[in-house]
Amino acid sequence: MWKFNLVVTLAADGRFQHLLEELSLYGDFRKTEFFGVILGQVPSPVEFLETVREKRTQQLIAFQDLGRVVPVDTCFNFRHQTFLDQVRAALAPYAKSLADKRFYVRLERRGLKGRLISPEIERALDDFMLDLVERSGATARIAYDDPNTVLTVETVGDRCGIGQLTSELMQRYDFVRVP
Repeated sequence: MWKFNLVVTLAADGRFQHLLEELSLYGDFRKTEFFGVILGQVPSPVEFLETVREKRTQQLIAFQDLGRVVPVDTCFNFRHQTFLDQVRAALAPYAKSLADKRFYVRLERRGLKGRLISPEIERALDDFMLDLVERSGATARIAYDDPNTVLTVETVGDRCGIGQLTSELMQRYDFVRVP
């Protein structure tokens, strides 16, 4: 499986081919079977985000077709029958980073409609992560308003990317956000 470390979406009135060409200067970006969704692989996601931020500051038209960028740390293929277990295993290492923090888990599902129910899975993953943090002796709180961090689960068909968006990251890069 090709490893990606970015999920990119098209702006509402964006031009897909133009965005794909603009992104291709910075890494390997590939269109998906879902409208307006691009998977990317760059050497350093943080450097890429900084480049986009700088270009947008310097030129009004730079990356104007860009909707959102979500960096992911790990990716894997899944089957819907084992999805929840695979995501739990992928999220577990983040538990230490949630100590004394406000957080939530956001699932952005593309495909598998009716097989993966986002709100149910998000609640189960919120509870799972909170339990892991508390079992380690620390505390955390699920908070949808003003979280310190958001754990992202991005599915594109049968591919999944997992990442962590801190409030600092989302404040610095206005295009890094969850819906």
